[in-house]
Amino acid sequence: MEKVKIEKNTVQETLIVPLYGRKMCSEKFPELYMDIFANRLCDRLDYDFSELEKKKNSFLYEFGSLEAAMRQLDIIYEIKEYLSKYPKATIVNLGCGLDETGKTCDNGLCHIVNVDFPDVISIRKQLIFEQDREKMLLVI
Repeated sequence: MEKVKIEKNTVQETLIVPLYGRKMCSEKFPELYMDIFANRLCDRLDYDFSELEKKKNSFLYEFGSLEAAMRQLDIIYEIKEYLSKYPKATIVNLGCGLDETGKTCDNGLCHIVNVDFPDVISIRKQLIFEQDREKMLLVI
């Protein structure tokens, strides 16, 4: 499978830190947080992760990654709770980046709408399979 190139100093590069943070949390704290998509996505990117690798054991980077992971877990909990009451609802993931919150919460009945800037959606379309009940929308 061909890797997707992420250029330095682009909008797409802003996707790397939260994605890598979720990957790191899944590896370091699997009993607390698991993002099955993050590792797969990182493997599919043509990007030099060496600077992030150097920081991954620092307290501040670890804390920031945990904070982002816990925020995502809170959102997932709230979405699943809502879907238990309204199973055919639509999940709207504004500023979706490269996260798969919708798929993580998918109950088989809901719809998922991922919204982000054109450069981000372009990368998503190269990396992430869109399900039948899922759409990607551009913010212009």
